[in-house]
Amino acid sequence: MGTVITSAGQAPQTTSWQVPAFECDPSHRLGWVEEQIQEGEGWLSGQSAYRNLVPNMRIYEGIFVDNTRSTLHTNFLKYNIRKFVETISDVREIALYGSDATQFKPYAEVENRVAKAVYLESQYPRQLRKALQYAAAMGVGYLWTKCRAEDYGRGERRIVFEPLGLLDVIPVQVPASNDVQDSYAVTVYEYMPVAEAHARFPLFQSQLKPVDQTRFNSRIEATRLNWQDRMKYGIGESSRNWGNLYCEIRYTFIRDMRINTTQFELPMGDEGTTWFHKVPYVGQPIFGGIRNGQAFMRPAAKEDCWVYPNLRLIITAKGVSTPMYDGPAFDWHGKIPVVQYLVDDVPWKPLGESLVENVGSIEQTKRKHERMMDQVLTTTMNPPLGYDRTATGGPKVENFDIFEQNIRAGVDGQPRQILQSLLPEEVRVTEENRVFLESLTKMEEMQLGINDIGSLVNLKMNVTSDSFDKVLESVGPIAKGIATSMEEGNAKIGYMLKFMIPQWFDTSRIIQYIGPNSIPPEIFDFDPNSLIPSHGLEEYVRSEDGLAKPPLTESVYDKMQRAKCFARNLRLISVPSTLLKITQMQEQLKYLQLYRGQFPISPQTVAKKLGIDNYGDIDGDTEFEKWMNWMKLKIMLESQAQQLAAELMPAGTGTPENIQTAPHPGGRPPTGQRAPRLVQKGKTDGKPRTTITEAR
Repeated sequence: MGTVITSAGQAPQTTSWQVPAFECDPSHRLGWVEEQIQEGEGWLSGQSAYRNLVPNMRIYEGIFVDNTRSTLHTNFLKYNIRKFVETISDVREIALYGSDATQFKPYAEVENRVAKAVYLESQYPRQLRKALQYAAAMGVGYLWTKCRAEDYGRGERRIVFEPLGLLDVIPVQVPASNDVQDSYAVTVYEYMPVAEAHARFPLFQSQLKPVDQTRFNSRIEATRLNWQDRMKYGIGESSRNWGNLYCEIRYTFIRDMRINTTQFELPMGDEGTTWFHKVPYVGQPIFGGIRNGQAFMRPAAKEDCWVYPNLRLIITAKGVSTPMYDGPAFDWHGKIPVVQYLVDDVPWKPLGESLVENVGSIEQTKRKHERMMDQVLTTTMNPPLGYDRTATGGPKVENFDIFEQNIRAGVDGQPRQILQSLLPEEVRVTEENRVFLESLTKMEEMQLGINDIGSLVNLKMNVTSDSFDKVLESVGPIAKGIATSMEEGNAKIGYMLKFMIPQWFDTSRIIQYIGPNSIPPEIFDFDPNSLIPSHGLEEYVRSEDGLAKPPLTESVYDKMQRAKCFARNLRLISVPSTLLKITQMQEQLKYLQLYRGQFPISPQTVAKKLGIDNYGDIDGDTEFEKWMNWMKLKIMLESQAQQLAAELMPAGTGTPENIQTAPHPGGRPPTGQRAPRLVQKGKTDGKPRTTITEAR
């Protein structure tokens, strides 16, 4: 339960879970953030991914202590996980957009081009790989999608994807779906260099403290700082005190459900920023739309009066007595911006399982066995020797380690030929040892799904062979399950990106990405500096020529409202799924077959599907329009070619030697009995070639 503010001057009454209103005392709001962090850490401490974090990371890093004297340190587990991650993180795009509304098709094409530029500029596959490395080792990894200004906040804005691990994200009230992004509140930790923290939060320079001047209050905080010290910043060097140079900044994203019932319109955010908006009060007359060609007003409903329609953000830091920011979240998409990636998830473990956890005991046994085999083989090369003490007068040794180097032991009696190896015959590396080691290796690979991933690699390398179908069938359920899970995460990032591109990039920046010739004229409306249309859909009027044009008056919708309408009309039509283009390969074959069958489809679309860059553009908002324009262009080119041929070949001179007629393609017409696929022919006649078949 919880109450809402009835007027700006009244003191709030909130339950322990509900965020205090922004009118409350700063210390009260800061205390609430601390309570939520403690609540989230309590939830995190109960997850198996956290409980097994330290032993799992020791195994992953190859830290293993036993009683053998071997110096052998194998770590095929890290290699297998690296192979696993490198394979599934091979993505070629973030997302593609389309629209069913004709007027938004040019905008969708622009967003696709900009998304491709963001993909290249942000090094998206590399950042995704890091998130997956966190997921493989810790159980869960995250990508934080955000717009970040370079040069400590003074430079150019870029959309970046920051990889995070298990300890960097603290959720509260995780729903039954186990999706952290749907939590009530999520706190994200960022360790920022002191100089950058001072530049981004200039009003709090006197209060900002480096990590080593603050104290931790929980075991998870201690674990987090130890992780930063040993693995990320300090690199385990006691001589380097990284805590003097970094500040701990905390971003808490909250689904504040407050509704404006104050009878006053509330301005939220700093005026002039993209996230500034005005919140109407319940019952306030607001624009209701167009009826019979006339605008009409309606009373604002509760759904119109959310104080924080795009989430609330509170930024805090250890040692700072007040929130450094408390207001609307910066991004228009209204989603908690951290997207989780799992590689081994079960419904009763919200943060999944580490791949190391599944094979930890196997890996430890394998390493121990390898080290013992190495020790035996090394000792065999220089075994302990015994001699007749009564004959030589040497000292008698009763207790010794048979694996000690250069052992010479005096014994009573007469050893065989005076000097004899004391290494028992049973202490040998046998075939059984090798078989056991191979068995452990196979068990580990099966647990990790390496065979499934290997099938994906083979599929990528053998796509043109006639065994394509067999290789596709060999892709196991583990690889397919991981692909499905990752498709969900990539789709969420694609959803956020379609809001962030028009919010953070103006027309001049978009021109830098895609060039001026790729900007459709629709963008240069009454707001030519923005990708967002200058008016809402119902505000457009029909002119005498039948075209929809915006009115001369200013739009009744603010920029954020128009942007949301704009983004809702763009839908995701493609996101990376299997991440090795299995589905994209099938799409490529389909489009090739359609084009060869003279289906009305433009070559530009086929080239795009095949990944042919810089092919060129064909005008048209719909695929059919592009095809018609291509046919007109084709007729014009053929006419020019015939005119050129007539100039080069006067009438009655026959066919020039340099002009050849195209051979008949031959072959049977497609049957459509199966999905199109590539096959290899010509093995018998010595003329190998590939073709597309639909026959059984």
